[in-house]
Amino acid sequence: MGLFDVLSSSRRAAKDTAEAMVTALTAAAPREAQVSAERSGVGLQHLSTTLKVSVVGTRRGMSALVDRLAEPIGQLGKADELELRITESADDAAIFSSLLIGGWRRDREDLDFLVRAHDELVARIPGESVLVDGHYAGFTVSGVARDDAVATAGVLGAVWEDILTDGLGNWPETCIAVEIGGTAEEPEISYAVELGGDGEDDDVGTLPVPLAERQEEARRAIAAWRESLADLDALMKVRPRAGYGVRFGFTPLKFKPRLAVEDWESGDEDEGEADEVVASVKHHHPASKLTVK
Repeated sequence: MGLFDVLSSSRRAAKDTAEAMVTALTAAAPREAQVSAERSGVGLQHLSTTLKVSVVGTRRGMSALVDRLAEPIGQLGKADELELRITESADDAAIFSSLLIGGWRRDREDLDFLVRAHDELVARIPGESVLVDGHYAGFTVSGVARDDAVATAGVLGAVWEDILTDGLGNWPETCIAVEIGGTAEEPEISYAVELGGDGEDDDVGTLPVPLAERQEEARRAIAAWRESLADLDALMKVRPRAGYGVRFGFTPLKFKPRLAVEDWESGDEDEGEADEVVASVKHHHPASKLTVK
C-alpha cells in the first residue's frame, strides 16, 4: 500500500469516527441541542476533530450537560476537542458559556475542576459571558463593558485565587483574561495574566517545577493582577485608535505590566501607538509602572 492509500484510508477512518461521535453526542445531548463536527488536516493527512454541542438554556446547567455527555466525552481522541456552549437565549447578543474539553485531558477530576470554576464565575459575574479552556485551565470573561471592566477583573482575580488553592498542582499552565468592548473576535482591550510560562520554548526534558515554587509564582501573579487594576481603570479612560486593539499583559515569572497595541487589519504591533496609550494611562495614573511590551 502506497503513502497516498495510507493517508486516504486514515482520512476515511477519521471521517467515520467523527460521524460516530456526532451520533453519540446527539443521542446523549438534550433533544434541542445542535451538534456539529469540523475536521482539520494538511492535504490528505487528518490532524484533529473539533466537535461542538450548543444548547439554549440556563448556564447553571453546565454540570448536568457534562454528566449527560460523559460517555462520548470519554471516547474523544487525544488530538480532538469538544466545545460545550450554553447560550441564555436565542438572541444573537445573548450571554453564553463555553467549556472547551481537550481529548488528552478528559479525566473526571479535571472536568469537575473546570466545571466548578465555571459555575463560580457564572455565580459571581452573572451578566457576562464566560469561556473555559480545558487545555490549560484558561478562564476568560468576554464582551465586558468599559464601566464594568475593573470590577469584573477584580472578581475574576479573586475566583482564580480561590480555585488555584486546590487546582494548581494539577495544571502546569493556567491563565485568566478579561476582554473588553469590540467584538468577540476582536476585543477592543484585553487584560490577561498567565501562569506556567518562562518566556522560552518548552523543553520536553525540563523537570516539573516544585509545587511550592508554583504557589509562590501564583501569589506574585495575583498580586500583580490586583496592583494593576488601577492601570486598567486608567486605561478605560483611553480610546485606542479605530482598527486597533490593546493587549495588557504581564511578563513571565516577574509579572511586570506590559502593553501592546495591535493593528487588526495587518496583525502587526504598533509601538508608536502603544507609547501613546501608555503615556495616556500614566496621565490618569501617575504611579503606573506600565511599559510598552
